[in-house]
Amino acid sequence: MSEPPQNPRPSDDDQATPDPQQPSAERPPPFQGTYGSQPGQTPPPQAAQYGQPGPPQYNQPLPQAPPLPGYGAPGGPQDAPAGRLARLGAGILDSVVLSIVAIPAALVSIRWDRFMDAAESGEPITDPMDMYNIPVLLIGYAVVFVLGFGYFTVLHAKFGQTLGKKAFSIRVVKASDRSAVTWGQAVARQAFVYAITIVTVVLNFVTPAAGILGLVGLLDNAWILWDERRQALHDKVAGTVVMKATPWTPNPYARTSGREQAGGPGKV
Repeated sequence: MSEPPQNPRPSDDDQATPDPQQPSAERPPPFQGTYGSQPGQTPPPQAAQYGQPGPPQYNQPLPQAPPLPGYGAPGGPQDAPAGRLARLGAGILDSVVLSIVAIPAALVSIRWDRFMDAAESGEPITDPMDMYNIPVLLIGYAVVFVLGFGYFTVLHAKFGQTLGKKAFSIRVVKASDRSAVTWGQAVARQAFVYAITIVTVVLNFVTPAAGILGLVGLLDNAWILWDERRQALHDKVAGTVVMKATPWTPNPYARTSGREQAGGPGKV
């Protein structure tokens, strides 16, 4: 009986190194491609990494936020001037509010004794100013002027609205950027209106012909009929414009709460 060799030597065929590119039963061929693609297909181009140039749509600048929290840039979708009838109604309502003070001041200045004498004697009243106590009338005018000036100036500067404007949903803003008006603009706006009124009243004491200056006051308000932005003359002087104040319109006069002004909860 012959014994098996202790150290069998491999043949020349066994010593050949297998080709990694050739498939075999034990090892599948290597896959040349990318994940998700089929063998033999061209791999898709790699996406541009962050910070590298990419397709044109990824290099477009981001849209800029509006510069102000108010109505936005003039000419935008929310840039709607107040209607002429709304401004007329607001002016009438504000006049009614101020008449609560003006009417008592005028009644106090009337010389009722002269009215009674003229009624008893039947003589016509030739000079209407003779029926008034002029010093008392001037004091009444001064009181009404101060209250009216403060009424329009303070409410416009703080809220952009008087009671009449609030009732008709309109608001005074800057003509340049539709933001809240400054105190200087509110003062200048009302000072122009009252300057016409005061000059007219004073000159009426001198000569009735000075009543023609009242046409200047009418022209001031009538300017909105043909102006492109519906500005009155006092709006042009102060650089303001009256806009619609709908519930969906941003309010440039809105005040933040004390917590928000301090930086929010947990902030010093």
